Amino acid sequence: MGIFSLQYEFDWGILFTEPYLRILIDGVSITLLIFVISSAASLFLGTVIAILRVSRIRLLQALGILYVKVFQSIPVLFWMLFFFYVLPEIFPIGHGEGFGAYFYYPVIAGSLALTLDNASYVSDILRSGRLLIPPIQRDVAIATGLNRVQQYLYVLLPQMFRLTLSPLGTRMVHNFKNTTLCMAITAHELIWATQQVESLTLRGVEAIIMATVFYIVLSLIMASAVILLARRLKIDAAAIMKSRV
Repeated sequence: MGIFSLQYEFDWGILFTEPYLRILIDGVSITLLIFVISSAASLFLGTVIAILRVSRIRLLQALGILYVKVFQSIPVLFWMLFFFYVLPEIFPIGHGEGFGAYFYYPVIAGSLALTLDNASYVSDILRSGRLLIPPIQRDVAIATGLNRVQQYLYVLLPQMFRLTLSPLGTRMVHNFKNTTLCMAITAHELIWATQQVESLTLRGVEAIIMATVFYIVLSLIMASAVILLARRLKIDAAAIMKSRV
């Protein structure tokens, strides 16, 4: 017996037998569903908040800053627990109980919490990109007759996203990893699924290793995709900074 031999005997085949395979596949599906919904929604909301924060109207600036301060000061797990346990109790009697009975409500509560939390960080990133854009570009857009909405749609937003592509990608990878917190509100995501497999088979090591590999591989794929896209859309940051002088 070697010095590095293990007492635990692995049985990888158990992960590919029913019902355990179906539990894990469903866990992967729910994880990806939460990630896609929260990432897309937080990108939209974060863009709106970033625009508010650079607005010339002080009230809108204050609302944007307040949003960021609130959601960055409170852990995302708190918001998950709030939307899952507290929000249904706020509704009138007879309405809130239906939320808990709905099978996908944990997914909705988790996606909502991740969206609101991630949007606060996305707004920070996009705001920094907006501040990098030379003021003359907006002046030119105004001179061509574009209104405020058109200025953002055709001139400012495309550059904001290109300038902040790398940090935005990193933030989305972080959001992907945060989906594991949804286990706390019984969302049937991958970590919840591995616990179910362990409770049914008493062989959770294989399931945990499989889940770990899934998170590592998908995170690396997303990070690599962002790097390749950033190289394809590379912007000369030095030239941009020089144009602002």
